[in-house]
Amino acid sequence: SIVVDKKNWIETVSPLLFAQTIIDPSLITVVDLGPFKHTVDGGLETRKTAFECVGTVVNAFGSTGTGGAGGHLPGDGTNAEVSNFSDFLGAAPASFPDGVASAIATGAGDHYDVKMLTHALLCKVLKSKLGAEAVGEKLKEIAAAMTKTLTQKMKSDAVKQEIDRNSDLVRSCLKAVVGLTIRLPRHVTETEDFDEFITKVVRSEKVVKQFEEAVAAAGGGGGGGGG
Repeated sequence: SIVVDKKNWIETVSPLLFAQTIIDPSLITVVDLGPFKHTVDGGLETRKTAFECVGTVVNAFGSTGTGGAGGHLPGDGTNAEVSNFSDFLGAAPASFPDGVASAIATGAGDHYDVKMLTHALLCKVLKSKLGAEAVGEKLKEIAAAMTKTLTQKMKSDAVKQEIDRNSDLVRSCLKAVVGLTIRLPRHVTETEDFDEFITKVVRSEKVVKQFEEAVAAAGGGGGGGGG
């Protein structure tokens, strides 16, 4: 059938695709511009394309699932509610959710453009029980990368465009954080590391207002970890 053929094809190409989501140090060069040094990441465009492809594949499985990638938000992320997800990734190869979660864990700490793609991808896969389980296994790494994003300090001479871009990135990250607090079961988010992430980073004076706005936009129910 078409679904089986798609699954077999993805099983073959997905390891090659995931390999392209990882930063290749050999493609990073530093150009000396006299008093300044400029870093050129020759692999950035490839990584961006790879993440876009992963998102397309996730959407493709969602379009053939029972409810797709646009399912409803459950209430507080309990095990019973997680088990009721429309598990569209059940049609994917068994290793696919873990591959996506690993890509998310690395992408969350990558370049601005990759981070934005990663946050959107995370929100998609969390709508699958299998996706949520795989993400839960990488939660510590994902939270660590998000911590750097949310605590990054702007340069004192940052121009408006840089400030706006950073604000967009923070909002994107917090939307993904809300997804984690809502979608993941309590036994996954109620850990010391994630509790500290929520309490000290997400609910810090710097971003707590934006986090609460993201929670409200998602329909409430966010804020796990710290209770």
